[in-house]
Order: sequence, then structure tokens, then C-alpha cells
Amino acid sequence: MNKTSTLLITILLLTFNSIGCSNNTNTTVERSQIQAEANLSRKQDSAQRIVTLTPLAANLIYNLNPSKLVAIPNSRDTNKKPQFTNYPKVALYGNVNLEKIIALKPDLAIGSGGMHSEALAKLEKLGVDIISQEIRSWEDLTNFTQKLAVRIGANPQPILDKYQSCVDNIPKNDKSVLVLTGRIPTSSPNRNSWTGDLLNKFNYQNLTADFQSNRPFSGYLTLSQEKILTANPDLIFLVESDNLNPNVLKKLPFWKNLKATQKDQVYIFHHDGLITPTSLETITEVCRKLRQLAQS
Repeated sequence: MNKTSTLLITILLLTFNSIGCSNNTNTTVERSQIQAEANLSRKQDSAQRIVTLTPLAANLIYNLNPSKLVAIPNSRDTNKKPQFTNYPKVALYGNVNLEKIIALKPDLAIGSGGMHSEALAKLEKLGVDIISQEIRSWEDLTNFTQKLAVRIGANPQPILDKYQSCVDNIPKNDKSVLVLTGRIPTSSPNRNSWTGDLLNKFNYQNLTADFQSNRPFSGYLTLSQEKILTANPDLIFLVESDNLNPNVLKKLPFWKNLKATQKDQVYIFHHDGLITPTSLETITEVCRKLRQLAQS
């Protein structure tokens, strides 16, 4: 091959390489531009004025971006936290003040699928976007958190990291447990509930996990005195709230016949956390207590 041919081949190769590099550079720039435009679009479409009808939603939105929260429910959890003092209260359990909400001109309302379905449907007809959610498992909780973050253009990772720290290195545990939520006949959670899923996650043997619900809410069933005596668990978790006094159960005649009472293995849990996840704080606290009892 002569020098002229070699020179021509070299020039051609350099030209092709230059074109290839140029195309790669252009592709990279185009992808960056598309991603930036997508991020801007998400930011522009994200909700700016958010009304929450549940304490969990209020707590999560506040942690994700407090500037977008415009109203909260009137609940135990929100009422005792100073950061919520100045927010308008627009709901008390299932009672929702639609006029007050509309006056706030929200672009997103978040509530419970069962408790707030009627109010959410009315708000949707009025042009307000809605998110309806029921939390019956740990997976529901993480999915709900991610969904809220996407909708308001926030980063959920700090909250998800807190969730993960709650359930890292769960201890081995084969203790049987019965959760009782009130007077006889009382109710107890099966596996189709937040409580049931939480007990399973911490390796407790929930003695009512496989019982069929006989109540309107499918995650709970009614227990008689006879069923409690038959179950005779290692541990009993009594649920306390504004309307539930666990000491009522302790006064019943059959109480002293239970293995858990004889071995002083009866523990008080608050409704907020064990029965319903109401905030990051109540979730963290119930996980801490379940872990501690599993290790004891």
C-alpha cells in the first residue's frame, strides 16, 4: 500500500470517529434536556395546596414539604404537636367540613378510603384532585409515602430510610400474642389489618391471624370470653385510647385464669401506632416496643 492510500484511509477513519463522537455527545445532551424538561414538568404539575383528612397524611406531607400543607384533621396526634397549631382543622374522624375545605382552594385532598369516601367524591366533582388510601400493611405504608412524594414533587427517601430502620434486624420470636381492643365481647385483628401485618413482621404468632372477620371492617373480628380462654396466649396486648380503658378487662372474673396474666405478660399499647399508623413518631414507637418485647 502506497503512502497516498494510507493517508486517505487515516483521514476517513478520523472523520468517522469524529462523527460518532459528535452523535454520542448530541445524544447525551438530548437525554439531559429531556430529563430536565420532565423534572420541570413534574414540578409544575405537583400539588401546591394540600388538605389532609387523616393524621398520617398530615404528618407525612409536613415531613415531605410543610409549605404545601394548608389544612389538617382534628385528631389526637395532630392536636398534641406544636407544629400543627396554626393549621385550620377541617375533619373530625368521618365528619368533614367541605365548605371550609373549598374556601381554602386546595388542589389536592388526601383521606381514608372508607371513612372519607363520600367527602372525597364530592371534592373530586368540584375539581379537587384526591388521594384515597387505607393502610393495612407495611407495604401499603411505603407505597402511600412514595405516592404522596411523587404527587407533591418531594423526595421520600429520608422517610423510607426511617421505615427501614424500624424493621432492620428483626429478632427471632415465637411468642403467641392476643391483641384486645376493648370490653367483652372485644375485638382482635386478623392478618388483614395493619396490626396483623405488623405482628407478623416482628415474628409474633398472632392467635387470631387466620380467623375470618365477622365485622364490617374485614381486618377485625369479635372475640368472646370463651375464645380468649381457649387461645390462652403467651402475651396479651391491650389497646388504650381516649375511649378504651384496658383496666376494664383486668377486672373480669376470667382474667386471672389466663397464662399471660399469671406470668405478668400483659402490655398496654396505644391505639395510635398499633391499631392505626398516625405518624412517623407513633410508627417508630410501636416498632421499638414490639422489638423490645420480642427480645425479652
